This record gives sequence, structure tokens and C-alpha cells, in this order.
Amino acid sequence: MTALVVKTKGRGAIEITQQVNAVLAQQDAKLCHLFVAHTSASLMITGNENPDLLLDMEDFLQTSVVDANPNYRHNGEGDFDMSGHIRSVLTGESKSIPVIDNKLALGKFQGLFLYEHRAKGSNRKLIITLL
Repeated sequence: MTALVVKTKGRGAIEITQQVNAVLAQQDAKLCHLFVAHTSASLMITGNENPDLLLDMEDFLQTSVVDANPNYRHNGEGDFDMSGHIRSVLTGESKSIPVIDNKLALGKFQGLFLYEHRAKGSNRKLIITLL
């Protein structure tokens, strides 16, 4: 088990494929399980060939899970607090990915992304378990 800390700059997705592959390069594994140990950040696998994809993803989430919804009771850290938790539940906190030749066995245009759902940046802990 290895921990990787990713510094975010605020809401949005950061590709972490290379960082995880750097960990895998030193190991002999067939499966990589990743878990982000936070309630307002998540992991996703999506296309990495065009930055508009991530912008469209954020636009969709902004429209679907609105900040400062007056029906939210939980808002102790700001207008983005509850929406961040909902986004995290929808996008998921873990992934299991096969490993081939010491790299994540992703498709040609796939990347692994850490998605920060808070307005402010943070240090996000990613736990990597190799089998």
C-alpha cells in the first residue's frame, strides 16, 4: 500500500495517470486499486485527448448539482460544501484498474483523474493498493 498526495487548486479535474504509473513502474502488480480518502473529492476515468471534455464535465456537474441550494442543510464550510459531497458520491471515491507492463491498462484516450469538488484547493490523499 502506498499513499500519494495530490495538491489541487480548486474545483476541477487533474489527470494523475502519470503519477500512478510512476508508482507502478517500481512494482510487480496485476491490479491497482485506488481510493481517495476524502468526502469532497473523487476519482474518474474519462477521455484525456481534449481539454473541452473536462470543461463540459464541470459544466454538467455545475448545472446538475448547484452550489448554495437553499434546501441543503449542511453548509458549514460554505456554499460549495454540500454540493461537493453530492458530486463525490455521484462520481465515486475508488477505482480498480488492471495493470499491464507496469502501467494502468487504460484505453488509448483514457486518463485517470482526481476530481476536486471544493472551491478551494487542498492536499488530497490517494491510497494505492497493488495486487
